[in-house]
Formats: sequence, C-alpha cells, structure tokens
Amino acid sequence: MIHIPTEEKIAANASLAMVLEAASYPKPGNVHRLRDFKDTSLEHFLASAVSTQSVFEKSAFRYPGEETPAFGPLFYEAVIRSGSNRNGGNTHFGTFTLLLPLTAAAGFVLKEIGTDENEAKIGKRIVQKASEICRSTTPDDAVCFYKAFETLSIPVQKPEKGRKDYDLDLTNPAAIEKIRLEEIPLFDIMAMGAARDMVAAEWVNGFEKSLLFAEKLRKNKDRFEAHPEKCFKSVINSAVVYTFLEFLARYPDTFIVTKYDEKKARKVQKEAAEILKKSKKSDLKKIIPDIQKLDDKLWKNKINPGSLADIAAAGIFIALSEGLII
Repeated sequence: MIHIPTEEKIAANASLAMVLEAASYPKPGNVHRLRDFKDTSLEHFLASAVSTQSVFEKSAFRYPGEETPAFGPLFYEAVIRSGSNRNGGNTHFGTFTLLLPLTAAAGFVLKEIGTDENEAKIGKRIVQKASEICRSTTPDDAVCFYKAFETLSIPVQKPEKGRKDYDLDLTNPAAIEKIRLEEIPLFDIMAMGAARDMVAAEWVNGFEKSLLFAEKLRKNKDRFEAHPEKCFKSVINSAVVYTFLEFLARYPDTFIVTKYDEKKARKVQKEAAEILKKSKKSDLKKIIPDIQKLDDKLWKNKINPGSLADIAAAGIFIALSEGLII
C-alpha cells in the first residue's frame, strides 16, 4: 500500500471540495457544469482548484513546534496562483478565506488523532482549531489579505460612515497604512464585517455554517445512496445540490445583499424554500425542473449566491476530512 502524507491528503481534499462545489448541477445562481458566467467559466474554477493544491499542502504541513501558521502569505499566494494560468474573474477569494484556516487546522488535528476517532468529532475538532488559528492572525496577515483583494475585482458592501471599520473598507487605498499604524489583526477586521458578510462571520462564529453544511451533506448522501431513484446524476452531485438548496432556503446570501440589497436576497431565499416544500423525503429528481427555472432566473438577472457557495466548499472539505467518500 502506498503511504500518502497527511498534508497531501488534506490538500487533495481541499481541491476536491472546490471541484465538487463548482461542478454540482443544477446549483442555482452559480457556475456549474452547464452554466458559465460571462467572464468566468467552470474551467476557470477547476483551474483554480488544481493550481492552488500546493498552497493547501503548505497550509496543512506542520513544522516541529509550530503553533500558528502564517495565514496571510499563503492566502496571497493562493489568490495569485488561482489566476496564474487562466483568464476570467474571481473564483475562490471567499473560499480561500475559509479553506486555509480549515486545512491548517486539519494538519494539526489529523496528525494528532489520525482518522480513528469518531468521524463527526473530527469535523468539530477541525473547526475548533481553525477558530484558534483565525483568532491568532496578525496585522501582517491583514495586509496580505488586502493586497490579495487589490489584485481582483470583487464587489464589497461599504461600511456606513461613522462605523469603526469605515476606514478599513477593502477598496480604501489608505486602509493598509491604518492597519500597520494601529496594528489591527485580520481577525478583528473580520469581526467588524461579520454582520454584513457571512464568510467573515464564519471566522467569528467558529465555522458554524460550514460544519452544519458538512453534517447535512453526509446525511443527504446517505439518504440518496439508500434511494437512488430520488437522485439527479450521481449520489454526490445530488447530495451537494440538495444541501446547497437547503442552505439557500435557510439563509439570505450576503453576496447578493452586497451586489443588490437584502430584499433581493430574501426573495431568493423564499423561492428556494418554496421549491423545497415540493420535495418529499429529499426527492431531488422531482424538483429538478423548478431548480432549473430558478437557476435560469438568477443567471438572467445576474444574481449569484456566491457566499453560500464558499460555505458549501468549506462544508464539503470538512465532510471529506471526516471520511466522506464520493
């Protein structure tokens, strides 16, 4: 039997999670195997997942005595590598924000306990360690985060004037100098933005939604394996799509809020919930026409639940770390 180092397994799981999230079909409002955006295609997402695997391996590797891996330089490297061999727009900025602390945490946890412990406990241990890593980030990590953002074109919701984080807006060229002068760690910046950004909120709330996505994904996969007649395409595709739809029905996507407003995000949430009501016992096949109609509608109106896609990728990674087999 070939021995595969733990950090290589973790990196492969991170890239696989990104691939499974991007390719799942029909995941409404996002790129998938039959839907491209005008400037960003499925192939761009796949290229990003493949080209950053080495960064995840670095994140998962533990030097003797090392306690807190440097998030910022790895994040910057991931963003640069993500776009190094392709055209197109942003693919995984939010996903890297979640996956890099999770892969670093997995490097600690899986080397410490292996995979013999109860699978569900592995996921909880990983998110607990990831939270510690996020809270230990530094001002240098924040500078790298901002510099990575400068290389892309991503809409952001500006904080209201007068708020503590007003001068730390990601589009403010003076923000980096303020971070350096006041020595503001990246975690503090995420905490300031958590109320309006669900990816930042994952750092503050202990990757709560990512872990929940993993739990629901595992249950949905088991259900679809037991009832293949309710599947659409493969079992894993069905599980990812159905779990994503459950989250779309449960949470207003903050990327939609940023690009449009909360009213539009709530409307998408309501439409997803109405589709789920038609599904009895997770019968995905029955509601595919409705999901495709919603997908068409969101695509036509350029509405993209991208924050939930980031959380989906993080959740898939946690599930794979717990032993999920596709």
